[in-house]
Amino acid sequence: MSTATETVTATKETPPVQNAARKAVKLTGEQMNTCRPFHPDEAFWYGMLALLCYNGDFWVLGLVLLEPLLIHLIIKKVSTPGDSKNTCNNLIPVDLRRDFNTPAEVTDCIKGGKMVEQTEADRPNSDWVRFFHTSLAPDSMEVYDKKTQRLLCVLSQGGEYLPKASNAALAMIIYTAMATGYVLCRNFSLLGAAKAAMLIGAHGNLIHILRDHSISGLTHHGAYNVGEFDKLEFIKVNLKATAASLVASTIFDWTFLHVFAAMQCLKALALANHTITHYSRLDIRGKGLLWKIVFEAQGMAAACKLLASREYHALHHFHNEMAYPAICICFNEYLNAKSLRPLLTRTMDEKAFAKVEKILNGAFVVYVMTALRTL
Repeated sequence: MSTATETVTATKETPPVQNAARKAVKLTGEQMNTCRPFHPDEAFWYGMLALLCYNGDFWVLGLVLLEPLLIHLIIKKVSTPGDSKNTCNNLIPVDLRRDFNTPAEVTDCIKGGKMVEQTEADRPNSDWVRFFHTSLAPDSMEVYDKKTQRLLCVLSQGGEYLPKASNAALAMIIYTAMATGYVLCRNFSLLGAAKAAMLIGAHGNLIHILRDHSISGLTHHGAYNVGEFDKLEFIKVNLKATAASLVASTIFDWTFLHVFAAMQCLKALALANHTITHYSRLDIRGKGLLWKIVFEAQGMAAACKLLASREYHALHHFHNEMAYPAICICFNEYLNAKSLRPLLTRTMDEKAFAKVEKILNGAFVVYVMTALRTL
């Protein structure tokens, strides 16, 4: 039966069926979790770590050792036995993003429920989204053909898409870089700024790889060329958060506000860099000189190992989907990935997963506020 016929005859109760002959071979959990102890792209930030330790500052070293250990122990404690042979079936069916949350009917469909009523027309400007048959997809999704799986990813990843390489995405990327530079240069010393970047960057990488074990990670890997700032919800939320923290930090000369502003801006910078890592030269062709400058600037920073490169991030998406999670800086990738090894054979319910992330974020805020109390 052809794909066209499948689409016509499928009902909401009987979704389009994947042709068994075309079924993609998935990587095992062990293959997806493979990660070398050190990657050359981490060289700059490990050099900065050595410099901090040489100066007697061990706060970053403490975080990169203790946070992966903490999450590893918590997951072993709260998780339950899952599918020991197929890691993809241990997916946690929840989306913890605050910017946009996967619609409940899409989550139910991914878990094997009836087909969603929404169509491609419910996500205007999403025609540019491409699909990759990710090894993170549970077996419950194999009943759907490629077109249907792509639709589920499109519906999950955003509510209001922008055209690829939009002016809004460009403006947000430039604003984020300027805001981050302003906060770090105004409130931190050079080593203090590097310290903040490493603390917040390492934590962001861990949260990113943790969420890849949930619905948002699965559907992002399926709709692989979508960046956060290609969606209006993410621009609005992060613009408000960074602007508010910038104003508060500028008006009140309080250390905790400076640290909070750095956290908000560096998080937004991570999303900006992550967005660019999902761009190609073809995406910005004909979009103007400013897009080309931004694209080349990111490439230059990545070549200097300051930011995660497009080539590096491709490892995470197309080869080792449970490793190499960097979205801003490449740092502590091995321990972050290996800390989540229990999820190769174990799983947990939605409430437990949400609690794990809250505990991790809460502990990090206390740690970073203490570590950066003297700027």
